[in-house]
Amino acid sequence: MLAVRERAVEYLNAVPEEKLPGVIDYLRFVCEPKNPAEVTTKEELYRRIDEGMEDMRQGRVYPLEDVMREAHALIDQYDV
Repeated sequence: MLAVRERAVEYLNAVPEEKLPGVIDYLRFVCEPKNPAEVTTKEELYRRIDEGMEDMRQGRVYPLEDVMREAHALIDQYDV
């Protein structure tokens, strides 16, 4: 695995100065953890909607103020 990392560093060292900002942006994108609220497929979206509907049917609900406070804390955590 170290050989792969060393090759990556060699490539990084060979990147022309004017292209470095784009490379940095890409590396940041690759290294950042996935936002837990991110939905990447229709199936995942529908599953989450179904789970939410079931939570409502089962009475597992929270006051809007609590939800918004928690949502703002999550957004601040991911610097969105």
